[in-house]
Amino acid sequence: MIVTAVVVRASDEAVLLLPSGLPQLEVTGKLWFPDVEAVLQQLEIEAYVLACLDDEPDSTTYLMVSAGATPPNSEWVPDLDDPAVVAARKHLALPAGSPVTPAWTMPGWYAEALSWIGEQLQLTGPVAQVRSWGLSNVLRCPTAKGDVYFKALAHSSTIRPARMDALPLLFAHEPRLLKHLSDERPGAVPAPLAVDEKRVWMLLPDVGHPLADSSDVSVWIEALRGHARLQRSYVDQTDRLLEFSCVDRRLAVLDAELDRLLGPNPVTDRLDADERELLPRRAAQLREAINELAAIGVPETLLHGDLHPRNLAVRDGRVLVFDWTDAAVSHPFLDLVTFFDDRSPISMDPRLKDAYLAEWEEYASSTELRRALELAEELGALHQTMTSMHLLDHVSGPSNESMFRGAVWWLRQVITCAGSPTDSA
Repeated sequence: MIVTAVVVRASDEAVLLLPSGLPQLEVTGKLWFPDVEAVLQQLEIEAYVLACLDDEPDSTTYLMVSAGATPPNSEWVPDLDDPAVVAARKHLALPAGSPVTPAWTMPGWYAEALSWIGEQLQLTGPVAQVRSWGLSNVLRCPTAKGDVYFKALAHSSTIRPARMDALPLLFAHEPRLLKHLSDERPGAVPAPLAVDEKRVWMLLPDVGHPLADSSDVSVWIEALRGHARLQRSYVDQTDRLLEFSCVDRRLAVLDAELDRLLGPNPVTDRLDADERELLPRRAAQLREAINELAAIGVPETLLHGDLHPRNLAVRDGRVLVFDWTDAAVSHPFLDLVTFFDDRSPISMDPRLKDAYLAEWEEYASSTELRRALELAEELGALHQTMTSMHLLDHVSGPSNESMFRGAVWWLRQVITCAGSPTDSA
């Protein structure tokens, strides 16, 4: 994998040129383009990624803005006859507020963001970039009390869609949501150190290492129990959750969206013909599943929406769920469709499922709860399909293609998940 960097200077957008040409490096293994920290470290250039211009199986090209000293023997040139520079110039020429163009993809944004960070924190070193793509930009800020993470997010209040008739962006206002949840349930979710609601920015403390890295099954069990307790604490508080910016994804909403999600659309167009032929029958089955799940009686409440083992963190024995951009009001069991992950075999330990279901025994029998989890496996895939499909008109370039791949993958799970593999979990 060859990574190419078009590094521009914020003051005049001149391009950084090394004696060998544009900065490049060879990366071994698989690179997911939003994970920019390792790329920046290996390039050994002080810079921030503005945007991924191109992402192919054997090459990735980033547009960056210089953030400090440049390598020896490098020079700034006003322009360069190179396809990567042409693509960079096209992006830099976009007017402010252009559709599907987050503010953090323009050079001047960093002066504003770093100034705000400096007002909130006593920094002890340079701010490093961790992740950046069309949905978020994450920076790590060193302080005497440990690292603090800055996060800027795509939200309907800050991102213009690609089309006037675009589907709405189904993202919660994470800074506002976490502020409310952490105030009302101290210790249950990460508490922001600072929030800028208008710009959808926040600062969060380091919450620890990913749960996926833990081999202690008791920690995993407590993680699911704690999440279930948080969900139960918001039963019958739908209006409050919606006020906090959770998206309405209740079962009735999924039912109403079935025909559109499984009918002709850009995502189903990417399926094979034989897969599309199965969609009408699956729609009827899913509608039956929705009705059966609703009848079991587990109440709809807070849903994280992307509860996988890398979105839970462990620190000092305590587990916190982070990355709440997909927060919604829905059936709580839909969260487990992403939690049971074959990349983390410990997540498939049957004791985890038992511990989670035990927290809901006041609402249904053990047999009914296990059936509810089976149904949620199917409907959780439908929920994820809907999330990805609604993102398509709010991101561009490689981020858009990533969302398309995600939507198609989840839609294929909808087609094949008739019955549930949770029986063997």
